[in-house]
Amino acid sequence: MQTKVRAKGRVSGVAMDVEANQAGGLLTALGDADYTDITRGGHAFHVKAATGVPSLAAIATIATAFMCWNSAPDGGKSMIIDALFAVADDGSDALSSYFMIYVLGQTRVATVADELTPRRNNGLGATTDTIAICAEGGNLDGVTGVAIGWMPVGNSITQAIVSQQGSTLWAEVNGRIIIPPGRAFGMHTIAADANSDFECGMMWHEKQIKLA
Repeated sequence: MQTKVRAKGRVSGVAMDVEANQAGGLLTALGDADYTDITRGGHAFHVKAATGVPSLAAIATIATAFMCWNSAPDGGKSMIIDALFAVADDGSDALSSYFMIYVLGQTRVATVADELTPRRNNGLGATTDTIAICAEGGNLDGVTGVAIGWMPVGNSITQAIVSQQGSTLWAEVNGRIIIPPGRAFGMHTIAADANSDFECGMMWHEKQIKLA
């Protein structure tokens, strides 16, 4: 016996048939942009350092240009990273290449300094309604920030003009990096020299998910 399924449009309220292919799989299509539902709920955020931090000329150990700590208790919400970025506010006086690196803590650690205020991606302003504790610069703990844990992210860029501000680095993460409760996260930029300053930042959303 076949069963006809109908669904009501969330916005229009109009009922419509739900179709299936010959194998019985339901046919669906997105009615909104990919991140609309995540963003409009008020639990998607962005934050950026307020001042530039000089790029490194080698892989970091515990030093960061931007760091974040998930303040949720064990079993609480996770921070699911959507994107990482960096903006140069002081270019090098020599031609150079740049890329971003990040490190994700593997054990629960103490909080980092609380210096930056995240803002909601839906335009409803700055908020304290987040589990993220964010800071610019500073050092991670010895467990989180170790050279072997740092990974590259996104594409590198090559500066074409010396002393050029406004160079940007951008990495679509789309959930490939998750900061669990109590874990710390750090990021930095690397260049051929330490004469360029970057303001680093992150976009993420918060969600209760089952880990492992």
